[in-house]
Amino acid sequence: MTAIIIAAFLASLLTLFSGFGLGTLLMPVVAIFFPVTVAVALTAFVYLLNNLFKLAVLWRTVN
Repeated sequence: MTAIIIAAFLASLLTLFSGFGLGTLLMPVVAIFFPVTVAVALTAFVYLLNNLFKLAVLWRTVN
């Protein structure tokens, strides 16, 4: 479970600067521990949280 949390954090940090890579990095890690259908749902949930976090952090700089 710790591997999933670390992978999610690092992948989310990467997407903050690059704009891509979250699903590419996170999905295989989650799929090791969960069935693929659950892994897709968990990856989608991390996408949602990541986008909400980016919106909250970067809201003041939106033009």
